[in-house]
Amino acid sequence: MPFTLSHAAAVLPAVRRTGRARGPLLASALVLGSFAPDTFYFLDAIVQGVMGYGDFTHSLLGVVTADAALTVALAACWLLLREPLIALLPRAWQGRAYSFLRGEDWRAGRRGPALALRFYLSAVLGSLTHVVWDSFTHLDRWGTNALPALGKPLAFGLPLYSFLQYGSSALAACALLWFTVTGLRRLPVSPVPPSVPPAGRVEVWCAVALAVVCVGAGVTLRVMRYFTFFDRVRTPLDIIPTVCFGAGGGLIVALLLYGALVRLRHRGDGHSGDRYDGDRHDGDRHGDDGHDGDGHGDRYRGDEETRTPVPMA
Repeated sequence: MPFTLSHAAAVLPAVRRTGRARGPLLASALVLGSFAPDTFYFLDAIVQGVMGYGDFTHSLLGVVTADAALTVALAACWLLLREPLIALLPRAWQGRAYSFLRGEDWRAGRRGPALALRFYLSAVLGSLTHVVWDSFTHLDRWGTNALPALGKPLAFGLPLYSFLQYGSSALAACALLWFTVTGLRRLPVSPVPPSVPPAGRVEVWCAVALAVVCVGAGVTLRVMRYFTFFDRVRTPLDIIPTVCFGAGGGLIVALLLYGALVRLRHRGDGHSGDRYDGDRHDGDRHGDDGHDGDGHGDRYRGDEETRTPVPMA
C-alpha cells in the first residue's frame, strides 16, 4: 500500500464509530497493528538498510511475533504524542478529540496478563488485515500468485493488482475520514482535560515548520537514494512509494521531536502525563459535590455519562 494509514480502514468493522472496539478488543492495538508491518519501510528513511526486514513483517510468522512487538513500540510513541497533537487542534474540538482518542482508563480494575492478551490479539488481528490486503495488491505475494489474473495488464501497461492497490488506498482514506468526522460529531462537547498542554499560534507554526522541514528532508533523501539504483522514473507509480515512505519517515522524526519537546516544556506544570480521569475531577476546580462553582456540575456529569470511552494503549 502506498498509503499505510489507509490500512486502518480494514479494522473499522471491529471499531464502533464512538471509537471503542467491539468485544474484548482494543482499538489502539487494532489500528496500530494495521500499521506495524510497514514500520521498517518508513524507518529506512532514517536508518538505511532496514527495509529488508519488511519481508518478515509481512509474513504470517512476522504477524504473530515482530508485528506484535512493533505495535507495542508504536503504542508507546502514541502515548507520547497524543496530548501534544490534540493541543494543535482548534480549542473547540480538543475536548471531543480527547474523548474520542483517550476515553476510559482501561488499565483500571484489569489484571496485567488478561490486558496483555487482549492487546496481543488485537495487534495480531490488525497486522493480519494488513498482510492479507497487501497479498492481493502487490507483486509476488501469495494472493497474487494464487490468482494469476491479478497480474495481467489492465490499462496503461499496469497489472490489475496495481489498480487495486491505489484504488483501495484512496477508498480506504475516504472511509477513514468519514468514520472520524462522524464519530467526532456524535460526541457531546466536553471540557479540555488538564493533560492537554496549551498551544499558542507560535507553537502551532513551529510544529508545522518542523514537519515541513523533516518531511522535505525525508523525501529528498529517499529520492536521491532511488536514483542511485535507477536512472529514470518510468511511470509515476515507480516514485510514489519512495516519496510516501520518505515523507512518512521524516514525519515520524518531526512528530517524535515535537512530542518530546512539548512534554519536556510542560513537565511538572500539570500538562504532562496522563493525569486526566474522565470519572474524577479536581475538588478545587469543581467543588466537593462535583459542581464547578458556577452551577455547571451537571454539564460535567453529563459529559462523563455520555462520552463513550476508547481503550488506548
